[in-house]
Amino acid sequence: MNSPFATSPRRALVAFALSLAFGPALAQTPPDAAPPRPAPATPAAPAALVPVSIGFVELEGDPRYEPLRVYERLVLKLRDHPFAGAQIGIEDAQPLKRITGADFTLDRVTVKTTADMAPAVLKAMDRGVAWFLVDAPAEAFRALAEAVKGRDVLLFNVSAPEDWLRRDLCSREIVHTMPSRAQLMDGLTQFLVFKKWRDFLVLEGPSAEDAETTAAFLRSAKKFGARIVAQQKFTPGSDPRQREKNNPALLSAINKDWDVTFVADSAFDFAREISYRTVKPRPLVGAIDLEPVAWHWTWEHNGAPQVNSRFARYAPARKMEGPDWAAWIAVRLVIQSAMRTRALDFKKQRDFILGPGTFDGDKGLAMSVRPWDHQLRQAVLLASPYSVIASAPMDGFLHRLDVLDTLGDDEPETPCKLNR
Repeated sequence: MNSPFATSPRRALVAFALSLAFGPALAQTPPDAAPPRPAPATPAAPAALVPVSIGFVELEGDPRYEPLRVYERLVLKLRDHPFAGAQIGIEDAQPLKRITGADFTLDRVTVKTTADMAPAVLKAMDRGVAWFLVDAPAEAFRALAEAVKGRDVLLFNVSAPEDWLRRDLCSREIVHTMPSRAQLMDGLTQFLVFKKWRDFLVLEGPSAEDAETTAAFLRSAKKFGARIVAQQKFTPGSDPRQREKNNPALLSAINKDWDVTFVADSAFDFAREISYRTVKPRPLVGAIDLEPVAWHWTWEHNGAPQVNSRFARYAPARKMEGPDWAAWIAVRLVIQSAMRTRALDFKKQRDFILGPGTFDGDKGLAMSVRPWDHQLRQAVLLASPYSVIASAPMDGFLHRLDVLDTLGDDEPETPCKLNR
C-alpha cells in the first residue's frame, strides 16, 4: 500500500524542472505573500554645466603698476594688475553653479602694446567670449570702443578713472566699474564741506594726471560751494634753484588762511615729504593722508573683511585696492545677471546689467549702472593709510532719485547721453 506522502520518481523530476525554469519565487512564495517592490528609480544625471569665459585683458609692463620707489632699494609701495580681484569674483560663482548652470572661468590675455588690445579682444570674441575686464590705460579704450561698436560684447573698465572716457568717448559697449575722477573728488569734497572745511590751498604736480586730478577737484569745489584760496604748481626734487617751487613752506606762504591743503601728485615724490612742512598746520588730502578710493583694506563693514581675507589668499604680498575691487565687482555683475535672469543669454544679461539690476558691492548702498554714461554708481571711501575715516555720499547731500548720483556726473552734467 502506497503512502499518501510518497512521491513518484516522475513527479519529482517534473518539480525539479519547474524549479530550474522559474526559480525560487515560484517554488517558495506562499499564495498570500506581498508582491515584490519595484526597484528604486535611478536618479537623473545632473545637467552639464555651460562653460562661460570672462576675458581679462592687460598690458604687459603697464607703467601704472611699477613699484613706487624713492630710489632702487627704497620701495614705498608695491602695485600689481587687479587679476586677483577677478579671481575672487570667480570664486563667488562656485556655490552658484547649480543655479546659474554655468562654469565661469577667466581667460587672461596679456598684450605687449595698447595697439594689440583691440585685435586680442576680437580674437577672443571669435572664441565665444562676450564679457571682458579691461585693465588698460585710458588711451587704449579709443581703439577698443571702435573695434567692438555695435557688437554683442560688454567691456568693463576696471582701472582707468579718466573722466573723458565717460563724457567724450561715451561707448555703449563699455561699463565703468572703476570710479571716475569726478566721483572720487566729489566724495572727498563732500567730506570736507561736511566737516565745514571750505577753504582750500591746492598744490598741483607737473604731470598730465596731476592736471586732470586738480581739474576734477576744482570742479567739485565749485559744485559743493567750497573756495580755492590759492593754487600753486610744484616741482618735485630738492634743487635749491627751484626752492620756490619745491619747498612746502614757501609754497604755502600765502597771505590768506585756509582749512585744508589738497595735493595732486601722481608720482608721490612731493606728497610724501609735505607733512609737517607747510607754514600752517592744516590737514592734507588728495595724494596723501586722506585719499578718496574705491576700496581700502581696512574697510570693516558690509562683508568687507571676508572680501579682503579672500583676496589675501590670491595676492599675499599686497593689500586689496580700488582696481582689485573694480575687477571683483565686474565679475560679480556678470554672475549675478546670470543668476537673476535665470539665463545664460548675453542680451538678457546685458539688459539686466544696464537696466533694472542692482548689485551689492560690500560698500553699503545698492549699486547700479547709470543709463546715461554706463558708470557704476557706488560709494567712495575716504581713507587714511590705516583707517577708513568716512564713506561718501555724506549725510545732508541729497538727490531727487538716487543719493549716489551726488557723486560724479549726474545726467544734466554730462554730454554723454547713452539713454537717448
